Amino acid sequence: MDTHQLITICLYSALVLIVPGPTNTLLFSSGISVGLTRTLPLLLAEGAGYVIAISAWGVSLLAFAVAHPQILSVIKLACASYLLLLAAKMWARGTLEEDRRSKPVTWHDVVVATLLNPKAFLLASTAFPLQAFQNVGNGAVAFGAFLLVLVPIGAGWASLGRVTRILASGPRHITALFRSASVLLVLFSGSLLYSVVK
Repeated sequence: MDTHQLITICLYSALVLIVPGPTNTLLFSSGISVGLTRTLPLLLAEGAGYVIAISAWGVSLLAFAVAHPQILSVIKLACASYLLLLAAKMWARGTLEEDRRSKPVTWHDVVVATLLNPKAFLLASTAFPLQAFQNVGNGAVAFGAFLLVLVPIGAGWASLGRVTRILASGPRHITALFRSASVLLVLFSGSLLYSVVK
């Protein structure tokens, strides 16, 4: 794998990862709830989720989807359903925050949201060269470059959540932030559903 390919992986990955999405919404929410330091371990969950999902798309699902294009619609429906579930949990989290009984975002939440994140498909099909899925050495280098980009962007989203928490005074503001994040997840789910039916 040459330098140009690594730069492409880093650049495309940064462009995709920095955009708001389900995983970033959870990191932002965790930053609000528990702060940056306690959110940092969730970056491991994000990294693990993306490595597994990108590998799966790159190695098997893309090849299978050529012969069975309907499988992409089924996967999109599953992703959309899970995002709706996360949105409901986020909405409830906003209500519980008023009573100071809010549960923090879990490792499981981040891993599953990332596994079902449509960005993984986009990254596998555009950012990663085919060699990354054909050779273990190339794959290790490609995913190493990807993770070097993922960590600061994920930490940035968690930090943004923490700063927002500091600037927002009172439980009503925090509830509004969680509810806004919930609506954002519903919109992501709707966009996936639209891509299936259009």
